[in-house]
Amino acid sequence: MIVPVATLIGIATVKLRGGQFRRLAQLDLRHMWIVWVAIIVQTLIFQIRLSFLTETVVEYVHMGTYVASFLFLWMNRHIPGALLIGLGAGSNAAAIFANGGVMPANANAWEKAGLPVVAEGQFENSNTDTEARLAFLGDIFWIPESWPLSNVFSIGDVVIVLAGTYLAHRVCTQPATSNAWPAPADEPRCELEAPVGVG
Repeated sequence: MIVPVATLIGIATVKLRGGQFRRLAQLDLRHMWIVWVAIIVQTLIFQIRLSFLTETVVEYVHMGTYVASFLFLWMNRHIPGALLIGLGAGSNAAAIFANGGVMPANANAWEKAGLPVVAEGQFENSNTDTEARLAFLGDIFWIPESWPLSNVFSIGDVVIVLAGTYLAHRVCTQPATSNAWPAPADEPRCELEAPVGVG
């Protein structure tokens, strides 16, 4: 939950630079359905918790949602910040794939965030592991238990939030007359033409 909230806060800072959120609607996002499928699948396996799925199946499905996300990012690499988001997601995916579909979390960070101990045999997308592979890419940072949205997070999460903020600033503050980014439909580019008979 902390990643989307932090990203929204970052996007909100666009207004400090006089940016226009409506420009985000002009993004040429391709195959958006892939993202919605990944979100729905993750909701089913982590929130609704379909009991008929075995732990092994859940692990592979979880990793599959990351593969789908990378496919979406690659097909939208023309979007500013997309590859940087992919870098952050790739960092998380590396840790998850190396640990059987679970993001390894630092035990100290987990405790300071006040997170409950995961029951034996219960699959969670993040869990403590003292023998984790690529542990430095796992959830090693934390928001204290006494703070709102207390949780653990990774360096990959930080990169994703910064990339999302960069994307919003790049798109929402781009001058309408710039060739670097398309202007909204109601803000046509200014094209200068030489007066008739001149030159």
